[in-house]
Amino acid sequence: MGEVRIEAFAQHLAQGLSPVYLIAGEEPLLVEEALDAVRRTARAAGHDEREVLHADKQFDWARLTAASDNLSLFGGRRLIELRLPGGRPGKEGSAALKAFAGAPPPDTTLVVVTDRLEAAQRKSAWVSAIAGAGTYTYAWPLQRQAVPKWLEQRARSRGVHLDAEAVTLLADRNEGNLLAMAQEIDKLALLAGEGSLDAAAVAEAVTDSARYAIFDLPEAVLAGAVGRSRRIVERLRAEGEEPVLVLWALARDLRALVDIQAALARGERSAAVMARHRILKRRQTRFDELARALPQPRLMGLLSRAAAVDRVIKGAVPGRPWDELIVLSSRAARVAARGATTEAGA
Repeated sequence: MGEVRIEAFAQHLAQGLSPVYLIAGEEPLLVEEALDAVRRTARAAGHDEREVLHADKQFDWARLTAASDNLSLFGGRRLIELRLPGGRPGKEGSAALKAFAGAPPPDTTLVVVTDRLEAAQRKSAWVSAIAGAGTYTYAWPLQRQAVPKWLEQRARSRGVHLDAEAVTLLADRNEGNLLAMAQEIDKLALLAGEGSLDAAAVAEAVTDSARYAIFDLPEAVLAGAVGRSRRIVERLRAEGEEPVLVLWALARDLRALVDIQAALARGERSAAVMARHRILKRRQTRFDELARALPQPRLMGLLSRAAAVDRVIKGAVPGRPWDELIVLSSRAARVAARGATTEAGA
């Protein structure tokens, strides 16, 4: 019992049911598949009754207590699914969950399902109580570098073998959207049956379902990924994002790099500048590397270009905002790529 990685959750279930589960996370597909696995295991263990509770703001937490206290209609075992949107049960809900975890009924398994939990929520008393009495698993967003392996394993489980180019194609066209990738693999399995597929066969069958957020663009730009940066801008345009917000996210990182460079030139440490710009810890190493490697005139040129794009977006000068954003992001990514090469060779 305790916390289990989402990748190991199925193997953990094979060891037997816990009295209480908490399944949470930021990848809806992984959360729902973990819940399905609990349902299957519960049915196999004789849990022939299932009750679903939706704990919204008006939810009466006495219903959880009543559900756990009531005897099964047929004398069998029960599975109670408690949907908890937002992961905030409140004082009454927290007390009810801790009480259940403290003395779970012998014939009942409770599974609490929610989405993203903030760091403070993950350390809350009710989460700790469930983890202590049962099993807690969290579906973190799948990191970009882990997507190819996930795709290969997913396809193999459906009897389909994808070559390296096919995996890359699926990852590029559906980046950030595990559900879309899973659906594409299921479709490929139906079309091709068991066997191998190359990139050409996959290209004929799949659709472009990539899903990006505005902050994915500066991530790609600072990574020096020119092609990916362009795809993100094009996808953001298709999704109806406001160009001014896209420019803001990119220009914010460029300004932070300029400020870090200035601090380093004064012999100061970059940590205070990064804190002021609220740069996440996982990104700080990259910012520090680029600030040291990139020529200052290149960065100032990119900021000047960003100001010009801003004028286009506001209609002060003629131009096409999205085309300007593609040019700016591609140019900035090429500069970052050259900076990474310089740093690697230093």
